[in-house]
Formats: sequence, C-alpha cells, structure tokens
Amino acid sequence: MINFDLAALRTLVAIADQETFARAGETVHRTQAAVSQQMRRLEDQLGLALFERSGRTKELTPSGRKLVDYARRMLALQEETLAALHAVTTGGPVRLGSPADIADTVLPEMLRRFARANPALSLVIHVGRSPDLMELLKKGAIDLTISTRFDESRRHFLLRTSPVVWIAANDFRVDPNRPLPLVLADEPSIFRKIALAALERSGRTWHERYTAPGLAGIRAAVAAGLGITARSIEALTPELRVVGEADGLPPLGGIRYYLYQRDDAVSEAAKNLFRLMAARG
Repeated sequence: MINFDLAALRTLVAIADQETFARAGETVHRTQAAVSQQMRRLEDQLGLALFERSGRTKELTPSGRKLVDYARRMLALQEETLAALHAVTTGGPVRLGSPADIADTVLPEMLRRFARANPALSLVIHVGRSPDLMELLKKGAIDLTISTRFDESRRHFLLRTSPVVWIAANDFRVDPNRPLPLVLADEPSIFRKIALAALERSGRTWHERYTAPGLAGIRAAVAAGLGITARSIEALTPELRVVGEADGLPPLGGIRYYLYQRDDAVSEAAKNLFRLMAARG
C-alpha cells in the first residue's frame, strides 16, 4: 500500500505551477537539489516516471499530469480538514489586507474553503498597495496582510512566487524603432522598479505615457492601448496579452507575495486563518 507524502505532492504541484524545479523550490522553501531528490523518491515509490527530458528542461509525463490533478484535490481536502478542525463559532471580524491583483485572483479560492468551514466568521478585506498595507498592519488597523514587501522582523511566510511579465492590449504592437510607451504606478511601486531596472539593463529607450495609483487605472490605460506595463501574471485579463522577448523586451523575473500577521495579540480566528493559509506553503 502506498502512503502519499503530502509534502512531496505539494512540491509536485508547485513544479506544475512554476514550471521549473528552481522556482518550485522557492515556493516550498527547498533547494533545487532537495526538490529533485523529493521527486525521485516519489517516482521510486510509484514505480512511474513523472518527468521526461525536453531539451534542457523537464516536463511532466501523462502520469505526472494525472497525479498533479489528484494532488491538488488531496491538498485541498487537507486544507478543508484544517479549516474544519480550527473552525470558530464566534470572533471576528478578521481584517485581511491584499494587493489588488491577488484579491482578484488568488484570494477568493483561498478563502472559500475557510469560510465554508467557518460560517460564523466575519471577514473584512482591505485592498490596497503593499507599502500602505504594511503600514496599516504596523498601526494595528488590520490583522493580516499579503504584501510584496519583505520584513523578516514580522511573523510571515512565503505565500507564492509569481512571474512578472510585460502586459499589453491584445491589438498593441511594440515598435522597436520608437521609445517604449509605459503605463506605470506612481511611487512607491515594486513593479515600477522592476520594469525600469530591466529596461535600463537592456538599454531600451522608454517614456512614461500614463501614471496611475492603482491596478484598475493601469489595466484601463493598457487596455486602451496607451502603452504596456509590468505586472505579475495575475493581473492578466482577457483583453490583455503578454509581450516579451520576441518583441525585443527584457525578461522581468518573478515576485514574491508574503503573508504577515500583526505583531501584537490577534483573535483566534485571525490566527487560524494565518495557519490555514500557511498550510498551503
């Protein structure tokens, strides 16, 4: 009888999501060598090849892709079990901060299982920019927050690592002979910093055509064809597309999202939500 190692399954899902062993290792807090060893043990346990060589990279085999589907379901059941065991009947509201791109895409599914097991819990979501959310956390105005800012002095864990990409309207075409029109957030913005640093390294000329304080304004300007922007892949919508090296643009790397808990005492409901979200890491 095979007893699945949930940690190995979590790593397998991370590989499927992040597409490389190295980026998956960052997500599950393991070295690339440790990830490779973990996958070899899983293959030996199953007697199946989960990966196959494709050029210089490894891709999932049909058996590997099938196992990923089941692994997601098993990990989801684990999260639901944890939520049920830590269910609260009173308390709250839990005040949770989140950047707009995460609030739109990742957060709803993450909270759905917790809310189902905790029907009495009240949640208040504060959507804002990472530096502002960290300041609210410091002041005690929110209990937890997701942020791109790293602060090792606070209780935290790495929630996810996401690729940062160039995003343009579907009908936008990059003209290599003209300065690149940019749609950027005003300061302070980590995406602004990533975009301008990449362009400076590559020697690509640019001009800032539109500046907006938030993601909604940036998306609207990009969709209108005013220029391109650099954001995490979560910011992509149907009317937008990814542009990149084929258009003469430099790579942007990735960005890390952390979950932080307030320093002083918080409610049991907030602590339970922190533990549940940490269980995904």
